[in-house]
Amino acid sequence: MSEWIQSVQDVLMFAYAQLIADAAICGRLSRAPAVRSGPKYWGFANMTYRKLKAGKISPSAILRENKLLVTSGLECAYCGKNVLLQWEHIIPRSRGGPDTIDNLVLSCSQCNLEKSTLNPVEWYASRNLKKLDVPRLVMGKLIKLVYEEHKRRGTLGVSEFPVGKGLTAVGAFLVFDFPENQTVQSGADA
Repeated sequence: MSEWIQSVQDVLMFAYAQLIADAAICGRLSRAPAVRSGPKYWGFANMTYRKLKAGKISPSAILRENKLLVTSGLECAYCGKNVLLQWEHIIPRSRGGPDTIDNLVLSCSQCNLEKSTLNPVEWYASRNLKKLDVPRLVMGKLIKLVYEEHKRRGTLGVSEFPVGKGLTAVGAFLVFDFPENQTVQSGADA
């Protein structure tokens, strides 16, 4: 991990900067995999991250993702099928995900059943897909949910999450899996 990524907040801000770069530089469609390469892409992502971190720009309100949800039409947020849909929790309720529109997308029954109790990144990994393949709508909502939960718990400034596991976006996404009293320990307490 780069020396300028030193906290959960940094990891999540950089993940969000990559989503912005995916759209601005790559023209990423809703479900198209992200193609992250080249100096133009990484320069834009790094500049966006620095602006986010400095407070010169801010992540869009979750309302932007909810607007994408409405404008994407009646298709599965994961596979794009235009079939009978159901509401699906991005962070499963069984893992502490909230029962709010911010944690919901429309999903076909097949994707909903296959995803089961996994978060989107875990589910894609179980299918030999990468984090880059998670659809824009789902990833945007996931990052914002996780950011807000870390903020609520006071863990945005921690240097590793989960404790003893280093600092990655995938690790930061697991915040709902840990009781609040276990998430604010220092590395020495692990």
